Amino acid sequence: MSSAQRRKLSGLFIQLTNRVWQDLDALGHLDTRRLGATIDVEQSAVRLLGSLVLNLWDCGGQDAFLDNYLSAQRDTIFSNVAVLIYVFDMTSTEWEKDLHYFEDNLSALRENSPDAGVWVLMNKMDLVDSEDPKRTKYQERRDEVLALNDKLSKDVDGAGGCRCFPTSIWDESLYKIPNIKLISAHLTYLRDMLGAAEIAAFESETFLIMAKSGSPLDSDSSEADDVEKAKGVPGLDPERFEKISEIVKSFRKTCQKTGEQFYGFDAQFDGVTVVLEPMTRNTFAMVVGVDPTVEAGLVKYNMNQARLHLAEVGTMTTMTRKCGVCEHNVKLEHNISYKPSNPSGRAWDDVGIDVPAAA
Repeated sequence: MSSAQRRKLSGLFIQLTNRVWQDLDALGHLDTRRLGATIDVEQSAVRLLGSLVLNLWDCGGQDAFLDNYLSAQRDTIFSNVAVLIYVFDMTSTEWEKDLHYFEDNLSALRENSPDAGVWVLMNKMDLVDSEDPKRTKYQERRDEVLALNDKLSKDVDGAGGCRCFPTSIWDESLYKIPNIKLISAHLTYLRDMLGAAEIAAFESETFLIMAKSGSPLDSDSSEADDVEKAKGVPGLDPERFEKISEIVKSFRKTCQKTGEQFYGFDAQFDGVTVVLEPMTRNTFAMVVGVDPTVEAGLVKYNMNQARLHLAEVGTMTTMTRKCGVCEHNVKLEHNISYKPSNPSGRAWDDVGIDVPAAA
């Protein structure tokens, strides 16, 4: 994919569930109270993580609209498509009919944009996991979708690939990012520098949790690291990030109503310090400390000093500031502009003030 394609994709978004707009509203990304069901075909642009703009042709899932754009608007809608994003409702009782419409859409795509990729979202997994914890139903439907794609793509030169994703509004599957382990490692490193209990990173627009320090997001309490165990993190509410997200979004809406800009907040309770600050252009970081001697001002200072380096990590640009994670990361070696063995290399907590040598 070219650099231009990375910045801007033409996407075809076909939903077979009305809950998609409800999900976006819950994410805080769109004010969906002004939106009804998708009528025919609507075009819009969505900015993701700051630098990626996705041009969407949102095609309504009702039968009449599907039939219309599969016939009258077939060439217009399915031409010059980079990605087809197709949403299935896992709670649907009309799977055969849903699969038939998917076949019609995929056939139109291969005729007009043969090299387009296909991302199939099996949505509402949270509603079926309780009855099917092994996800047998998902595996069966995924296999049918992939087999159908193979059948329609076998005679197409350079046909794009097809991938399926189980998704849920309360699951990180909707916004997983490739370098999540590297980001988590940096959050853990910063946590240990601050003597904090936990640091969590949230996407700035939707305020969904992206990564956390210590053990992975999808781990249970038995996988907590030594710092988390020592500071009582395993005993915290496992749904705390969702609740924090709702609280912050509600507070941000209150700020908007009063004409105030939301920049973050800090609070000190009995033995607990909480600081929420912008970390990069697209993320907020929340630090939870349990050491009463570490004040919010010190936490903010260290977060500010780490900000430039974490922005470099997020964009994978040439790094000018070192940290204990990047120094020993072989994959990043070619991107580091300093020599790790050089003690004069600027660290991320170096404010860059040159002090003249004593006479």
